[in-house]
Amino acid sequence: MTVVAASLKRGGLLYPLPSSSAIGDDAKTLKTMIQEVWNMLAQSLAVRQTAEAGIVELRRAQQVASKPNWDGYGALPLDARAFQHVVRFLQALPTTMPVPDVGVDPDGEIDLLWHVDSRKTFSVSIGSNGRLTYSGLFGDVQSYGTEWLFNEIPQTILFNLSRVVDTSGR
Repeated sequence: MTVVAASLKRGGLLYPLPSSSAIGDDAKTLKTMIQEVWNMLAQSLAVRQTAEAGIVELRRAQQVASKPNWDGYGALPLDARAFQHVVRFLQALPTTMPVPDVGVDPDGEIDLLWHVDSRKTFSVSIGSNGRLTYSGLFGDVQSYGTEWLFNEIPQTILFNLSRVVDTSGR
């Protein structure tokens, strides 16, 4: 008998795929089935729209910031490992989340920005090691800190993202 222990708690629908340390033929079959379901979901425009639009913006930023000194002030090129973390982050976003503006910081990290107005804004800078440095302003309330991208977007960041899209005026 094969047992698969998978975590289904996630911030987005497409990432992460359930992981397992199970071995055996049944585990391989189940892994293939899960991948096939994921592929079908990824084909749905409604599910992939936010991630795809964000990745398009990310690729545009990559074209601009691919070489050293891309800004004329000694900026480092966009970090390839940070790029991969951003793709994972975008794929993990809830499908109802607006697409962020994507930028590259002079240190090669990638910045995602959700900006409603001068008193309602949130950004996450993603580094090559999966560090998520965030800061936000929600009216008179500030939020900032550091989290890490492992198997899902940290709850603190999801909470702050929900504050940006909150239309109740809170």
